[in-house]
Amino acid sequence: MRIAVVGSGLVGLATAYELSRRGAEVVVVSDRDPGAGASSNNAGWVVPAESGPVPGPGVVLQTLRWMAKPDSPVYVRPSLSPSSIRFLTGMLRACNAAAYDRSFTATAALARGTMDALDAWAADGMTFEMHARGELRAYIDQAEYRRAAADLPRYERAGLAPEALTGDEARAAVPVLSDAVTGAIRFPGERHVRPQGVVNALAGRVAALGAIQVRGRVTGAWALPSGGVELRGGFEPVRADVLVIAAGAWSAQVARLLGIRLPVRPGKGYSVDYTPAQLDMGPVVMLSEAHVAVTPLDGGTRVAGTMEFGRLDETVSPVRLRAVQQAPGRYFRTWDPDAPHSAPSAGLRPMMPDGIACIGRLRPYRNVFVATGHAMLGLTLAPRTAALLASAILDDADPDELRPFSPARFGA
Repeated sequence: MRIAVVGSGLVGLATAYELSRRGAEVVVVSDRDPGAGASSNNAGWVVPAESGPVPGPGVVLQTLRWMAKPDSPVYVRPSLSPSSIRFLTGMLRACNAAAYDRSFTATAALARGTMDALDAWAADGMTFEMHARGELRAYIDQAEYRRAAADLPRYERAGLAPEALTGDEARAAVPVLSDAVTGAIRFPGERHVRPQGVVNALAGRVAALGAIQVRGRVTGAWALPSGGVELRGGFEPVRADVLVIAAGAWSAQVARLLGIRLPVRPGKGYSVDYTPAQLDMGPVVMLSEAHVAVTPLDGGTRVAGTMEFGRLDETVSPVRLRAVQQAPGRYFRTWDPDAPHSAPSAGLRPMMPDGIACIGRLRPYRNVFVATGHAMLGLTLAPRTAALLASAILDDADPDELRPFSPARFGA
């Protein structure tokens, strides 16, 4: 079977790997370098504990308050376009406790097995920086901490073994935390990686398995009378038996070529690396009120954050970037936002209105599939997404884990 995968980000490469490993002839089509954008420009977290979707109870009012601040953690660029209005309306409908619970449960279930999958990648010859030091969510606001601690049963039911820590206990675990931290939640089983290293390892292994790499933007796609699909663009025409659309925030554009409307919108986030490392810390730390992630990597410290809904635009806002760089100063004893650091980068996370991924067969086609909408969990969900999607394609299966993520919920 010949399968074309459009997209060379984490999800696209992981899918190409699983398909190739199982004997399929794979063609990866992309107009970008492997992992360009959100797949490399992220916090590097592998965190089933972060399975909660962006939409949730209280999010609407909080976002409205943030809209007045250009440096807030979440920003929605005003737009009257029909697609933007439909997307925001969909998010509004998902901002309730029942929808949040369903989404968290489904996403946490999809994330099960991720750590084993990463270990299997390493055993298959992929080399990348990876640490198993857990996650710590640090809180300055005592009321926020109490609400978080009250929610621990949700994580316990998902098998994540959370621990509530006082401020002093948090500082004992991570001594560089400041006295302003009033409490923390620890998730000991989480991991983190250097994202570009994972991308490079995947791309190399996919090539070694014989996958064909085609460089260029897809500008035409259609079903063939023979039952296959054909892609055209800045390359020789590509024909395949099956098409997988895994183009991240650009997936809607590819699907539209086949007459399919997918409500994928970009959610921009920023990251910047400080070298040498500013902080001596083991686990990754979420600065909860600031919504900024701090990641210790070999030889450096990465900070990442913000969620900016707008266009397919990867430019960096100096105001929003500065907010990310300054946020650690409230949570750590020492922090210099102006210490030596890399050029900042932006990535567009693919977001769905209900906050969870979109994975499965695209109607009315039998041989067109999609894997997108993983939001901030691309690293966490890519391994299992790829394995289950490969089973759906090669075994004509309908994995239970993928049913909550079906494109059919959007009429696609």
